[in-house]
Amino acid sequence: MEHRFRRILKTVTHWRESGMFIRYAVFYNPKCKDDVNANNTSKRGMTMNFTRKLVPLVATAALMAGTLAGCSGSNNSAAESSASPEGTAKTETGSKTASIKAMTILFGNPPATENNKALEDLEKRGNVDLDVTFVPSEAYTDKLSVAVSAGNSYDLLLMDGGKDDKFSNLVKMGAFHDLTPYIEKTKNISQIDDTVWNGVKVDGKVYGIPRPRGLYGGGEANILIRKDWLDKYNLAVPKTVDELTNALAVFKEKDPAGGGKTIPFSIYGVDGINSPGPFAGVAPIQFAFGVPNMWKLDNGNAVRDFQTPEYKAFLEWLKDSWSKGLIDKDAPVLKNQGQARSKFLAGTAGAFVGNVSDMAETNIEKLKQTDPNAEIAIVDVLEGANGQKGVALLGGYYGLWAIPSSVKEDKVQQIVDFLDFSASEENVAFSKAGVTGIHSSDFKDGIAVQTEDQKKQYDLDKPSQFVLENRVDPYVYAGSKDPEILKAQRATLDVISKIGIENPFLSYNSATASKNPDSYKKMSAVMTKYVLGEGTWDDVQKEIDAWTNGTGAQITKDLLDQYNAEHK
Repeated sequence: MEHRFRRILKTVTHWRESGMFIRYAVFYNPKCKDDVNANNTSKRGMTMNFTRKLVPLVATAALMAGTLAGCSGSNNSAAESSASPEGTAKTETGSKTASIKAMTILFGNPPATENNKALEDLEKRGNVDLDVTFVPSEAYTDKLSVAVSAGNSYDLLLMDGGKDDKFSNLVKMGAFHDLTPYIEKTKNISQIDDTVWNGVKVDGKVYGIPRPRGLYGGGEANILIRKDWLDKYNLAVPKTVDELTNALAVFKEKDPAGGGKTIPFSIYGVDGINSPGPFAGVAPIQFAFGVPNMWKLDNGNAVRDFQTPEYKAFLEWLKDSWSKGLIDKDAPVLKNQGQARSKFLAGTAGAFVGNVSDMAETNIEKLKQTDPNAEIAIVDVLEGANGQKGVALLGGYYGLWAIPSSVKEDKVQQIVDFLDFSASEENVAFSKAGVTGIHSSDFKDGIAVQTEDQKKQYDLDKPSQFVLENRVDPYVYAGSKDPEILKAQRATLDVISKIGIENPFLSYNSATASKNPDSYKKMSAVMTKYVLGEGTWDDVQKEIDAWTNGTGAQITKDLLDQYNAEHK
């Protein structure tokens, strides 16, 4: 790990000495979750669709290989108008058009590259020439590492891990601009809550602009379940762990997908870096067992989630459910939420964990292609035997927009100004309704009025993906165009906003954890074996004790010292 950081430091030094500049590009997706392409778009297919505008730089080519996406608008003015009030991004550096090249994570299918009227409209109103590279979520970590190491490929990078150890270390090595003075001049970005800003600062300064998201639950707030399957077997939408377990057992027995293809509950594995797992996509169930949100304080002592008896009870539920065939047999090898979601939308899985944004029309339409009678219900809150429940109280953002230090200082304000423009009120309408006359006919009460042709064009051009920085909105995940679904989405968000469970160490990083990225992997392996019926609890407890008395002791001290220093 130290060798890798020395290599990056050498690269950063080269950035400064060479005077090379970077251009940047990113996209906003309100799902804010790992979402592998539902249509299984291949990397090769991505290359074919996104090579027309590629900048022929060696570093850029290496980064984009197989998953490239270059987009820019034409010079022709569109006759149609944006769904939002007309406006143009103002910059302190003058009216010169800003040329911005960004890289962001891709969820689902990419926007159209030819004659994209949404991009043309945004570029005109924002006084910008925008070049966005969309990298599929499953490849993003590797591509981001290459981009950071190259140093001169982009003006703007989405650091999807937020203020994690990697980001903090890169900041301390001088990889990114200090954006603190630039943010002071903004109107929209500055509206982000102070709690969020405090959570992303490194040594008291801002090196990345957070993309606002809900504070409660994030991408794994709720269980989504096939309502038509529940109705078929006279089952109510489950409200407790016992009711959920029973529903999954009925799905297993009755096989509503047919041909033995039914997967009662689709979840996925973890890498064992930030948490031992053994599975992800199970947050509502963990909280229903009373498991903490990673850490809790008990009489001044720091306790990690897996050190609690509640975690053992949760693992026992997983083990029992696995033995009965209620959990996807592929779960240990699935890598992200998108793969679990894909099985749900393919009509084979009965339930998975997501949030209200998964009630989007595109998801429902996709599911109905396999079963025209398909319906989705959302479990607002799942309760345990003793009334335990909750959602994670998060940092209120997903990813940080960072500007590499190789970008010239006179361009930094232009980039920040464009992000501020992206977060303006007018782009709320644009992200949901696109350009009036092309993607919608009107925008009323937060809902786009669209013909079928306009819906198709909206889905092709994907205006929201070019809104790099979204506006602060407690209902950011509620984006349905159906009034009834939108009402239900907002109601669910209101409910979970009252049951947030805090992680007292959320804004802190441990240097020890950064130097020992594999500290949870052995524990994760034995937990997985235990759940699969291939190991004993003694094996698990042995690894928990080894962590507690070894690396974990210093990690705990690192975090607790920081917490105590701020809470004297």
